[in-house]
Amino acid sequence: MKPFKHSLSASSSFVMFMILAMMAFLFFSCGKSNQEALQEITKLKAHQWYYFNHRGFYPVALPQEAPEVAEKPWTEAIRISAAGNNISDNCALVNRLGILDFTSGRPELFRDVMLFDNVTADTLFFTTDGPVFHLYQNTHFNQQSQGYLLTPSYEDSFSRPLLARFDRNQKLCTPVLTYGNMNLPLESQITSIIPQGKKWLGAVKTQKKDVVNFKYITFEALDKDGSIPEASKKIIPTTDIDADTFRQAQRPTPLKDAPILLQQLFAQVPDSFEFYISCREEGKLAQVTYDNTKNQSPAGGYLAQGRGYLSPAGASALFPDGTVYITKSLLTEPSDKNAEGEAAQQQNTGVPVSPSTSGVIAFRLPKLPEGFSYGEFTIQGHTLYASWEETDFYKTARSGFISVDLAAIGKQL
Repeated sequence: MKPFKHSLSASSSFVMFMILAMMAFLFFSCGKSNQEALQEITKLKAHQWYYFNHRGFYPVALPQEAPEVAEKPWTEAIRISAAGNNISDNCALVNRLGILDFTSGRPELFRDVMLFDNVTADTLFFTTDGPVFHLYQNTHFNQQSQGYLLTPSYEDSFSRPLLARFDRNQKLCTPVLTYGNMNLPLESQITSIIPQGKKWLGAVKTQKKDVVNFKYITFEALDKDGSIPEASKKIIPTTDIDADTFRQAQRPTPLKDAPILLQQLFAQVPDSFEFYISCREEGKLAQVTYDNTKNQSPAGGYLAQGRGYLSPAGASALFPDGTVYITKSLLTEPSDKNAEGEAAQQQNTGVPVSPSTSGVIAFRLPKLPEGFSYGEFTIQGHTLYASWEETDFYKTARSGFISVDLAAIGKQL
């Protein structure tokens, strides 16, 4: 999840991003000392590293041994920008590359050069019809954006995908909603889109030369069953909303209001360790950001520090330095879990409200070199997949992911 940005120019958006990035670094560093005693799993040899290039992903002994690549703004770099699962799909969204699918129990990349080329893919939703992701262009960092939009193939805004769906059975991505459906000019980008109840909210950025304008809209695009209708040359009615309404929709929820299973992960964590966590709950459309700070942040002034995973079988959280909190039920082989049958019964009702009785354990993923950090993650069966990337403020260089055998860790810790 990215920080909310409300500005009048592209340059001021960049300045705000830099300030928030520095705040995030200082914030996380302060809490890091509380976790230094955690056991690191490197010696357990229960993991495998992978790196990305423009062709796909490949195994590597260590992240720092991945081939060097040129730094790019995070909106333009190959990197995992989102990951998660519902009952039938488990995947990651790889910016500029495609969909990394974990559902089969091993990572499979489905590249889509046409759809992912020259756009930013950074938000992932899980609808009743499968994973859906958001596409836009960052006109500040994407040097080809203006000319690209005016090429003959993009004269029709109905050919510009806004939301696309990944069909695992067909192994392809198809647009389900276009910029033409929103009746927006070619110069406009919906830089952020979020579901709220039965509606969707969007931030629209329009740039003509050096003049940048923002407006905020809401629209109904969901069918009664919660799916998104197939794209067609039909205008979807939109209603303008004010910036404050959009900001309020992005505000974090207090951690005390999170499902008990997620709260339980941090029961032994000192109160002095303040954080935000963006959590994906199995079977839910979008992630929710929870606030565990003493002073609730003002609207728009936050970054999500950690990522969370929540399912009927258990819960987990991952922080950028590799610290993992996880319920012990996720560290056992599926055949050993009493929770498996329970999870099947509860998959239609979501995560149980009572905490797991199996307890919580904390450990650290292999330490990354300076300038590298962990990001999005998901769990498929007894394997945890977590993204890593080499970052310098707003720029990303090398990137990839790590697969971790949770059952092997559970047997040895």
